[in-house]
Amino acid sequence: MNDGEKLFLNLLVLVLAILYWFTTGHIIPSILGAVIVFLYFFDETFGFVALVLSVLTLLFMIVLLFVDYYNFKEDDDAMKLGLSVLYMVVIYFKSKSIFNAE
Repeated sequence: MNDGEKLFLNLLVLVLAILYWFTTGHIIPSILGAVIVFLYFFDETFGFVALVLSVLTLLFMIVLLFVDYYNFKEDDDAMKLGLSVLYMVVIYFKSKSIFNAE
């Protein structure tokens, strides 16, 4: 993967982490996503740590998605679900690109 693609993917993770926190109010997956990006900018040798954090982020997001589903209110909209799924997909692509898995 080229450096430009890695940079774009990291910025996409950072932007979606902020949007996810803004729409859902869940801070833990957002912080973990930001840590994954900052690990990449600090040193690329923390690949395994970033992979473990990616898995933890996905697990937290799945659990919080079910929590939000069971605590659904009428004023909730589809934006939470859409951004959650989009953030999960981007974290998946980020974790796949860590070791250039094809």
